[in-house]
Amino acid sequence: MSSRLALAIAVAALAAGCVVSSAADGGFAPDDDDDRGDDFCGRDTDCTLAGPSCCECPTFALHVSSGWDDACEQVECTLPASCPALQARCEQGQCVAACAPMTCDLSCETGFVVDAAGCTVCQCSGGPLAPQCNLDGDCVRVPADCCGCDRGGADTAVAAAEAGAFVEDLDCGGQEACPGVSTCDPEATAHCNAGRCELSAGGISPPPGGACGRPELPPCPSGETCVINTADGEAGEGRCLPP
Repeated sequence: MSSRLALAIAVAALAAGCVVSSAADGGFAPDDDDDRGDDFCGRDTDCTLAGPSCCECPTFALHVSSGWDDACEQVECTLPASCPALQARCEQGQCVAACAPMTCDLSCETGFVVDAAGCTVCQCSGGPLAPQCNLDGDCVRVPADCCGCDRGGADTAVAAAEAGAFVEDLDCGGQEACPGVSTCDPEATAHCNAGRCELSAGGISPPPGGACGRPELPPCPSGETCVINTADGEAGEGRCLPP
C-alpha cells in the first residue's frame, strides 16, 4: 500500500470520528521501498499541521496530499485554546511540526517559559510557580503527547515525581493516528534550568551572541526585536533579529 493511500484511509477514518493505526506500531508508516514517496516534501507549503484527531492540538505535520485539511473541514469542533504555537515545515524532505517564531518584548529574570511541545512562550518562567527541580536528576523525559517522539510526536521533560500523573493526564487510548516516523533527538536529555525541567541537547549552555529576554542581557540593537523560537535559538531564550 502506498504512503498516500495509507494516509488517505486514515484521514477518512478520522473525519468519521475514529482513529486508526498500523498493525506494526500504532501509527502511519512510510514505504520502506521508496524514500521519496508521496509524502516527500520540497517546501514548507507542501506540509500541514495534524494531530491525533481533528479536534486535538496538532503535534506533527503531514504532506498536504494526505487530505488531512479537507477531511477535518467536515468535522465540527474547536481546537483547545492551549495548543502550542506550531507551524508546518519541510526539513530534509520530511514534514515536521516546528515552533513558530514570534516577537516578545518581555525581559525575564529566569528566562521564558518552555511549554510541553518544547516551544518558547512569551511568558516569564519562575514567578509564582514552585520550582520543579534543583538538579538534572530531578527531571525525566516523557512523551508530550499521545504519539511521543518515537511515533512522530514530541517528548518533554517533567519532574520525576510528576511523571506518572503527567502521562496519565494525556489520556491516551493507544489507537491514536501518528506518523509512525521517529522525530526523537538522540542527544536530548532532561535538564533542570532555573527550577524548571527542560528537554535539550548538550545541557544548558550560556546564551549565544545576540540572545535576549533577560535583564542581564543587552537590549537588542536599533532596528532589531527579540524573537523567540528561532531555528538557532535556545529554549527559554530569544534572539535579536531584524523585522
